[in-house]
Amino acid sequence: MKQDTKDRIQYGSAVAMIATSIILAFASFALLHLIHSTVLAFVGEAVGFAAGVFGLGVFAHAKSAELDERFLVLEQKINRHEKD
Repeated sequence: MKQDTKDRIQYGSAVAMIATSIILAFASFALLHLIHSTVLAFVGEAVGFAAGVFGLGVFAHAKSAELDERFLVLEQKINRHEKD
């Protein structure tokens, strides 16, 4: 599976979870005039999942860019020493 496809699936499922939790909360309130504790638990799980997907994705991309930069600097230092 390509990285682009994997990212789309992760972000799509996170957005779908948030949308589903919002719809479920509004439906619960419209039908029962209260939000049941199980609905609140689902909303919490959905927000936690989405935060994990978006937060870990951003963190991983930042660390990957940082490592790429470090390896580039290291490679340049090695090349300079080989020329000397």
